Amino acid sequence: MPTETAPKLFIYNPTCEMAIANGTVSFMPNKTLTKFEQDLDVFPLFFAEKNDTVLVHQQPDEQFLDLLAKAGVSVPSFRVLSEALVDSEFIKMPKDSLHPWGWSPRIHHIFKPFKESCSLAFLEQANAYWKPEHRELYSRKKALEIGQNAINRFKSSLFIDIDSTAQICTSVSEVELQIKKWKQIVIKAPFSSAGRGIQILRYSTLNKSIIQSINGIIATQGYVMVEAFLNKLFDFSLQYYCNGKGEISYLGLGFFETDSKGQYLSNYLGGIPDKMKEVITEQLVSELENCMTKTLLASDIASTYTGYFGVDCLLVLDREEKIKVHPCLEINLRYNMSTLALFLNKNIHSDCKGDFKIFHQFQSTFDQFHLEMIEKHPFKMQNGKWLSGYLPLVSPFQNKTFGAYLLLKEC
Repeated sequence: MPTETAPKLFIYNPTCEMAIANGTVSFMPNKTLTKFEQDLDVFPLFFAEKNDTVLVHQQPDEQFLDLLAKAGVSVPSFRVLSEALVDSEFIKMPKDSLHPWGWSPRIHHIFKPFKESCSLAFLEQANAYWKPEHRELYSRKKALEIGQNAINRFKSSLFIDIDSTAQICTSVSEVELQIKKWKQIVIKAPFSSAGRGIQILRYSTLNKSIIQSINGIIATQGYVMVEAFLNKLFDFSLQYYCNGKGEISYLGLGFFETDSKGQYLSNYLGGIPDKMKEVITEQLVSELENCMTKTLLASDIASTYTGYFGVDCLLVLDREEKIKVHPCLEINLRYNMSTLALFLNKNIHSDCKGDFKIFHQFQSTFDQFHLEMIEKHPFKMQNGKWLSGYLPLVSPFQNKTFGAYLLLKEC
């Protein structure tokens, strides 16, 4: 039986929603997403303790680990996934629990050899094994249901009108009806993440390419989600932890930025960004958190999911130029970048702010970018906290296509 000091086992699999949509244990993401997943595979180290193990595709180099240690990061152990899966001693070694970035049939299959050596407490969790009914928990349809429940239940003047929430469409003709209603729309696949599976239509027409895309999503996932293109001011999220036994704990806010296509760019660190302070008031946060926590507690998430998750919200201007909140645009039922930002914030000096960013440049590697950044933005600490400058969060010494880093400045 596992002991009290048995390690937790982590793995980074950000394509979990795509794996759920695929439904098979043999799902493989495309070449670009596979590279993304592999290049950033050390991310779980920021959730792990020194005794824990992170499964990776390539061992992080000592130079990078030494850099983290000097920055005060408690570094766990690492094991190459392909080797761990055939190491009988490691498979039998007592483990506390398994922590993928997100659950899916595929990751349950990968983790299967390790489950027998996990603690009873973990094996009794609601999502320790995949069940067909888990699938819809991860869909945008579930987020729509919970968001509409919050709007209907609390009748808050803070929230957008329910008529501005998404519609489920099972044909191109139904999508065209929403274009007539809203003019500008956003089309989303039911299962996707980080801004993928999203098409923004700023013009009231569907071209051949978009029609093919809609039909493709409907053929594979059953329907598309269609939303009004709202006048967005800011993206932010509510971060939670659920114990799977009907208890949900609110952890804090995440502030992030997306590009014009809705794809994730970065997270803000060090509290509420200055440009948001006038509108993200304590009263707004308190009312929103109260409404959403009560709505989530009344949902099946509270009893069928164990782990961290985030609720993405939007601050928008309505047609009368009044500030409104979309209380539940999406639910990321997994670790997410805002969860990571909350953990990183624990290391941030109170006198600084900054950003956590993903690197990807077609003409450069993260190694080359790193050499430029350490010259321009030398990293500084004060009283054991990160004060200013640039800090890589994945190795900048392994010729990675994708990278991740912090860029901080004193307030």
